[in-house]
Amino acid sequence: MAESSPWSFSLTREEILARRTKRAEIAGELEKLQHQLAEEDRWYEAVKLIVPPHLLLGVEEAINGAQEGPEKVSIWRQAVSEALGAATHGMLPREIAASIKEQGSYEAKERIVRNPNGLYNALSRMLSDGQVFKHGDKFYRLGLYQELIHKGELDEDADERSTLGVGAFILSFIGEWDSLLPREIIAKLRESDEYAERIEQNPQYGYSAIARLVRQGRLVKDGAYYRLPHKENEPHDGGTSHGSDADSVGARSGVFG
Repeated sequence: MAESSPWSFSLTREEILARRTKRAEIAGELEKLQHQLAEEDRWYEAVKLIVPPHLLLGVEEAINGAQEGPEKVSIWRQAVSEALGAATHGMLPREIAASIKEQGSYEAKERIVRNPNGLYNALSRMLSDGQVFKHGDKFYRLGLYQELIHKGELDEDADERSTLGVGAFILSFIGEWDSLLPREIIAKLRESDEYAERIEQNPQYGYSAIARLVRQGRLVKDGAYYRLPHKENEPHDGGTSHGSDADSVGARSGVFG
């Protein structure tokens, strides 16, 4: 005798019909929603042609922030704060991203690899909240921002490509010589009415300008000397002493005389 099945079920025509009817209703709703979504996309594409980009950025970051949730937002903010907190100059978004990838927490590294745009959203939120400051294309922590304003260096720091200001002044006279010591560069700045006052107010002003030029690759450090990049491998002036800084200044009195 055949064994009976351990389980069994039965479906009526009405039950099957009800499920198929429900599916048809869902498909209809889905088609309706897809049509609405397409309408919204077309509307937004039209809006993007007439609305300022910064306004749209704020909208997008608000949406992304809501989707990420408070925990992910705090991870972004902490990562950005740590990157800017360790900086001695303003940072471009790509520099902040590189810093997070190298030194950020595991969670921050994972976020920036998976969603690079999250960084821009975080920066926008932090800017709106006054947690970071922006000048030109660079972002700053509050302390550094105020410090650079006090020193009168904010504009020069913000524009890495600037051909004006103290950087251009240093390059204009250092190009006339094989190389110069920091003291010689500072002495030349003191001869300028424009920069002498700034150095009196902030003795580090000239050294900050030199460091900025090195960071930009527009000046090269060669031992104790600084030279233009294309002169990096050329020998020092034969008449120049390579003794102490003070001796070199004395030997080159003609540079500033």
